[in-house]
Amino acid sequence: MNNETDIAVEFRHMRIGYPALFEIHERFDSLRQSRRTAMADTRGTNTEASCISMFWPSHAGKTTVIDWYVESRFPGQRSDVWPEMVDRELRVVVITLDSGTNFDSFGKQCLKAFGCPLYAKNERNPWVMFDRLHKYIAGRRTELIIFDETNNLRMRKASDTDATNIHNALRAIAKKQGCPIVVVGTEEAKERIFSDTQIANIGVQLPFERLRLTDPLFIHYCAAIGIKLVEHGLFSSRSNFVQGYCLSCLHEVSGGLRGRVSRLVQHAADIARSKGAERVELRHLELATDLYAIPNGFISFNPFTKARKIDEESRRRALVERSIAKALATAAARIRPGSSYNRQLVTQ
Repeated sequence: MNNETDIAVEFRHMRIGYPALFEIHERFDSLRQSRRTAMADTRGTNTEASCISMFWPSHAGKTTVIDWYVESRFPGQRSDVWPEMVDRELRVVVITLDSGTNFDSFGKQCLKAFGCPLYAKNERNPWVMFDRLHKYIAGRRTELIIFDETNNLRMRKASDTDATNIHNALRAIAKKQGCPIVVVGTEEAKERIFSDTQIANIGVQLPFERLRLTDPLFIHYCAAIGIKLVEHGLFSSRSNFVQGYCLSCLHEVSGGLRGRVSRLVQHAADIARSKGAERVELRHLELATDLYAIPNGFISFNPFTKARKIDEESRRRALVERSIAKALATAAARIRPGSSYNRQLVTQ
């Protein structure tokens, strides 16, 4: 197996589809179509755009939803000059917000995503940046803006200056420019964004539910990762993550989150490769749980260790029971009338 194949890079490129993901992509397409229809409308009244929100837990697959959408709608290599620009024509713009984003840095990050050469310029009046942003949106006929990592917005409460200005800026994109927006973040971001009731009123929240152990989607996802490890050239043999106690342990560690399953298997793959293994096995997942999942707070104990010990004890008991049964059978044969053992006693 090619040890030069980078495990972390390949995991970022793994794609395992499920119905809800493709439904979300269709929603994005629908927003864009509505925007194109509104721009083609010759009547003078502006059409206020809609907002979609995805406030899901960490490792729920939010970024994968966005990345896959961009890859499928705008395939090809990104610009070397503006790697943040997912579409050279700026029909769709993705803005991944930095940690501690305040109003000023929010404006700069928006302009940077549009490829504005003046994005880093310090303006005495930050609203000048948003006037510039609106010209980009109108001039390039942008159809959709996706704000990822909105939990990084610095909003202490709805009434503080940063929160008020950022809320106003988001509303203006949808209301004045009629450009649909998608806001993506953890559950923490929901309170910050929707503290503005006007944004909440134009928004459609996409629900999220953790996968149950018996959910076919969870079983399919775990099985598919084992296949992907081979397809991406990481291992020569398929890893089976749905056999024995593996599936239930993966669910217990991950809490039904696809992203956590993926991260755990990724760390187990690193361990397996370091051991020269041909596949990821239970022992690698067990060690990855100790080294990664528990320290990161996914779970407080190792279900793989617990299940292994139960399995070993069960095997030991089965072996003892078989030995006892064999001994009893031998003893019974010896004392059975007409047995060779009894004939020996008679002749003696």
